Amino acid sequence: MTRMGTQKEIARRAGVSVSVVSAVINGTTHTRMSDETRARVEAVIEDLGYVPNDAARALRRQRSGTIAVVVEKIENPIYRDMFHGIYDAAEARGWAVVLGDARWMRSGSHFLARLLGQGSIDGIILRSEGLIDDEVLAHLRARPAPVIVVEGRHAPDGRWLAIDDAAAGRVATRHLLDLGHLDIEFVGGEQWVPTLERHRGYAGAMLDAGLEARDAILTGHGSPEGAAALREVIGSGRRPTALVANNVLAGIGICAAAHDAGISIPGDLSVIAIHDADVAGDVRPALATVRMPMAELGARAVDAIAAILEDAPTRFGLVDEPAPVLIPRASTAPPPGSPRLR
Repeated sequence: MTRMGTQKEIARRAGVSVSVVSAVINGTTHTRMSDETRARVEAVIEDLGYVPNDAARALRRQRSGTIAVVVEKIENPIYRDMFHGIYDAAEARGWAVVLGDARWMRSGSHFLARLLGQGSIDGIILRSEGLIDDEVLAHLRARPAPVIVVEGRHAPDGRWLAIDDAAAGRVATRHLLDLGHLDIEFVGGEQWVPTLERHRGYAGAMLDAGLEARDAILTGHGSPEGAAALREVIGSGRRPTALVANNVLAGIGICAAAHDAGISIPGDLSVIAIHDADVAGDVRPALATVRMPMAELGARAVDAIAAILEDAPTRFGLVDEPAPVLIPRASTAPPPGSPRLR
């Protein structure tokens, strides 16, 4: 859009001072004016088609209008909704987003130099600080730009946001219990907080049902790691009728390995995964999942950066609304021999 008019022209036409026009444009409240005056200024702004000069305004505020988002393995499909939430919230503020992968966040990297450049980044959204080394994190926190940790449960300054992983574990397990499963195991993931919380939710649901909750089989997050988890279950000699997979990629790996091993899903084994992604509906059988509020998580992180920059109060901690939602698909069914199958 072409920038038309100036603040001086608006002030002249509205019969007010330039400071009043600036207050209306920037949404500041310390300049006193009547509702009638504000409405008159807004009408002139609209009539002239005035568009604020964001670059100049950012310079005056010593801000770049750019935030950085750092995750591990950008290609992971669970990030899609989080990215949408971040981009939507950033776009609403006229901010640009720089996206980086933690695998290249090493001391001396070009991306790190960009993040730490003088005034080049207003804030950083970092998915779980444990993904980057302590030296890099110390560099980031030494800068004035706020760092918001997402999907982590701790930060020295308390600036973290996380989804309710324990609730997701409960939703997945209760779905299997409602189908009649009694022998359920939790597989996938690593020894880090989100996995431990999801397993805690699984264990709580099992104990509430008067059933044994087994230790998690921690083989990792990807599809090969899901396949490895199924092989470990088979090798143990146990024969659970259902598995809760820590994440959607591990769930897909389980289904692939089951097919190779001649195990029918869901005829012999039901599988449900935490986190949803388009690919879960594309595989066969389609994979049941628990959808998490990832878009809300991303938007809340942007809102937190904005609040810190404006010295406004903000709330950190769990993003528990909306709650995790069950997405039932073809990979779950009543256990073999269940009266429901007869």
